[in-house]
Amino acid sequence: MDLLFFKRRTLFRRLFFITLIVAVSPLVVTWLYYLRELSRAGISMQDSLSLPLFGFLAFSILLSTIGAYYLSKKISRPIGHFTRSATEIARGNFEQTIDIKTNDELGRLAKIFNYMTTELRRLNEMNLNQIIREKNKTTTIIRNIIDGVIVTDPQYRILIVNNVAENLFGISEKQALNKPIEQIIHNKQLLDFLYAISKEGDGGTTTREIKLKNPDTWRDIYLQARAARVAGEGDEIVGIVTIIRDITREKEIDKMKTELVSMVAHELRSPLTSISGFSELLLDEGVTKEQSEEYAAIILKESNRLSELINKFLDISKIEAGKSQVKKSPVQLREILDKVLDVNLHQAERKNIAVSVRVSNNLPVILGDRDMIEQVVLNLFSNSIKYSPENSAVEVRLREVDGEIVTEIEDNGYGISAESLPRIFDKFYRAADNEAVREISGTGLGLSLVKEIVELHGGRVTVKSTLGKGSTFGFILPSFESLPEASEQASIEVSMIEQ
Repeated sequence: MDLLFFKRRTLFRRLFFITLIVAVSPLVVTWLYYLRELSRAGISMQDSLSLPLFGFLAFSILLSTIGAYYLSKKISRPIGHFTRSATEIARGNFEQTIDIKTNDELGRLAKIFNYMTTELRRLNEMNLNQIIREKNKTTTIIRNIIDGVIVTDPQYRILIVNNVAENLFGISEKQALNKPIEQIIHNKQLLDFLYAISKEGDGGTTTREIKLKNPDTWRDIYLQARAARVAGEGDEIVGIVTIIRDITREKEIDKMKTELVSMVAHELRSPLTSISGFSELLLDEGVTKEQSEEYAAIILKESNRLSELINKFLDISKIEAGKSQVKKSPVQLREILDKVLDVNLHQAERKNIAVSVRVSNNLPVILGDRDMIEQVVLNLFSNSIKYSPENSAVEVRLREVDGEIVTEIEDNGYGISAESLPRIFDKFYRAADNEAVREISGTGLGLSLVKEIVELHGGRVTVKSTLGKGSTFGFILPSFESLPEASEQASIEVSMIEQ
């Protein structure tokens, strides 16, 4: 028998005792009846008892006990199977089956139970597959979102981190998952922000701007962190979702807008101040004729400067808006170069600047607007003279390279610093790296207009410069024959030379 039989209050034990009582009861009743009859007959119990009779009685009781045991075992064993299988199913193990093949009620119950577990297993697999699909869908969305995403649990362990967040903080998903965020990300602003979010009572979304260093370039990166708590049942916090957006470019654009407005105001105010001031002087009755002529000349000069500023700004705006009228035709760049030099060579002569020209033979023509291309050459040549000291030299080169016409104007003037080169083609930007350049008047729009015109013709501008040693500005345009192959988007090529 089971050693734990007398220690457990089980169904088997109860069945055993009930069956044993049912089996032994007839023997007991018969024995009592037998004893009563003997008593009526006047026969004593000692005389009536014999060893065979006592042995038969003991054997009957033993046989009843064994029969009750095995009968109870047979009945309770399937029920035990049911109990164990139901317990496993309650734990989520739907692979359980009951191997009972009888045709009685227990057999039919086993078939129904096995069918139920099969259906539960099928539904569980469906739910599991649905959960996996939803998880994969969510993971795909998070990984491909343009903003950084970090999801943490209430203990600040990282549950999810997408590629954008990895790049921003210089971490990897494998390194970060299930690790405390303070061990992975060391930005104090972000950590303080997350701690504050988890302690707030309203559960709303909060935004904060944070700053960190680019792990590759060590430049400042400005981020907008937006975090929200995720609540479960009973408003219990189950995690924090943080969306991180890189706003560095927006910051730069805002700064550029501010600088642009400041520069426009300055460039407009300077000529207007001169015009206003000398106009007041002309109204003075004590002004002589010579002074009047001088003041009028200054007013005219400043008016022309103001007009030039406005016209260039409008030209750039038209090109950027795609509203500029371009009259393209086959153009020989050598002819434009000769015309610009003939008309403006006197500028170099006044400063005793030697101008040399190197032009390759048999240059192909380009397809472009003659007036616009002439304006490009004029701006670059005028700048080379304006920003070169007296008794220096300027060299103009025109050649063909791989189906493209390369125009370069090199001077040994004041030069441009490496820090100023990336912005040299921005509107209103002037690289005033030394005192001599700051004293030279200009609109800050000439090079920006050059860039817009060249790109409008499918070309690109180039610049090389060393502060204090000179600059080489140029532009590259596709030749007329190579136009079908020269349709790539124009770009600026800037090469910096160490000072």
